[in-house]
Amino acid sequence: MTNTFRVVFVGGLTSYRALFGWISPWIFIPHTLGYPIFEILFFAYLGRFAGVQSDQFFLIGNAFLAIAVTGMFGMGHATAGERRSQTLAALLASPANRFAVFLGRAVPSILTGCIVAAMSFSICAAILGVHVDLSSVPGLLLATGASAFACTALGLCLGALGLRGRNVSVFADVITACMLVVAGANVPLHLLPAWLQQISACIPLTHGIEAARAIANGASISGTLDPLLKELLIGGIYLVIGLAMLRFFEYEGRRTASLETF
Repeated sequence: MTNTFRVVFVGGLTSYRALFGWISPWIFIPHTLGYPIFEILFFAYLGRFAGVQSDQFFLIGNAFLAIAVTGMFGMGHATAGERRSQTLAALLASPANRFAVFLGRAVPSILTGCIVAAMSFSICAAILGVHVDLSSVPGLLLATGASAFACTALGLCLGALGLRGRNVSVFADVITACMLVVAGANVPLHLLPAWLQQISACIPLTHGIEAARAIANGASISGTLDPLLKELLIGGIYLVIGLAMLRFFEYEGRRTASLETF
């Protein structure tokens, strides 16, 4: 048990630090906070000009999209980056439990997603003049955590693809761009075509954003359990799929001797 916890926390922290180890840590701030802040402000002022929805609508939706960027890119690169840095073979040759190894890489991405979303939300709420009752904060944090888990689980799937593909950023960019519309961050779900609504119900963030907006409007946590549980369920499904993909691509990489070839 002690070794498992060491693999999860020490291994995960080491892998996470390696993402920023080659540059000044100060780049972490504009890299992770600059993008979501300007995205929130862009859509909020665009919504004001067009006269559709409120600032709070765009503030919550795009703050949660910051979770998607952090979770998918962070988890994807933490996994696929092992192959690019030629350390994948040593990692897979270790006797450590595979679930513990990749769980350790997921935890920092989940925490970073929550922190980035909270900070960008707070900064933009002050700029836009949006007020949220303090009683809603625990519920918003719960929705943020559930969404961060789901997005990081999807990032694990992207990282698994990185064991065979050249660059996970292409997949992450496309999915994040689609989430701008499909997840309900900037377009109300009822305005989407029926077939697109069915897709949105199966991806991360959709139910988390729904729960967060309801909580910000005064709903209780117990009143939003349905979307919160759906978000966690979606995250669990993607987690299982991601672990299965990692197992499959590891097997194929060993079989074809292509673990570290591009």
